[in-house]
Amino acid sequence: MNPAPAHRPTWLNALAGVAVLSALVGAWAGLRLSPPDVNQGELIRVMYAHVSVAWVSFLAVAVAAFAGIAFLWRGTRRFDALSVAAAETALLFGALTIVGGMTYSKPTLNTFWTWDAKLTLTALMVTLLAGVFIVRGLIDEPQRRGRVSAVILIVVLASLPLNYLAAEWFRTLHPAKSIDLTGGGVTMDPTMLTVLLVNVVAAALTFAWLLAERMRISLREHDLEVRRTREGPPAGDAVRV
Repeated sequence: MNPAPAHRPTWLNALAGVAVLSALVGAWAGLRLSPPDVNQGELIRVMYAHVSVAWVSFLAVAVAAFAGIAFLWRGTRRFDALSVAAAETALLFGALTIVGGMTYSKPTLNTFWTWDAKLTLTALMVTLLAGVFIVRGLIDEPQRRGRVSAVILIVVLASLPLNYLAAEWFRTLHPAKSIDLTGGGVTMDPTMLTVLLVNVVAAALTFAWLLAERMRISLREHDLEVRRTREGPPAGDAVRV
């Protein structure tokens, strides 16, 4: 495995700049370009951030789980690092999804939280993602640590279809989807759809930036750990008899 660069590469700086710029464009479009909704009025603007981070949290879980599967198959350190980096980002975006949902729910339903199916499954997803890092902190052996966390991430991945379809399969307060990938089509206003997709791209670019940065840091830490193991403790730390 090639050593990780000590300094942040130029392409990663460029990706960070593009991600920040796209997020600003998405925020401007949501606040200024989008018209108010017929039923929800100005509150619809919260939806652009909420839906974007929710979709990308699903993407991050998928990346983490498939990287975990690759680690179970090959046992390569790089796959474990990718799985952990994606899981960290999934945890962040999952938490933002819950915060956005609560912000959206209070004015519309007069409550921050209801234990309906979709909200409960999202909370379970975030809890399991947090559990990945609790488990990793309890296991010292790298291979076993990677295998256990990979299994948890596979369980989280298996729950995503249920989470996506919860609003249709169960009695829930969550609004019906305006973009239905199961055959319902798109019922959203074209301008609103464009603004939403801009924000989804911005969230995806932010995910790619955070993922790449976390991977670089993780591999760098691994390189330093290997180097310290090979060189042994500093001379000043030697035990005198």
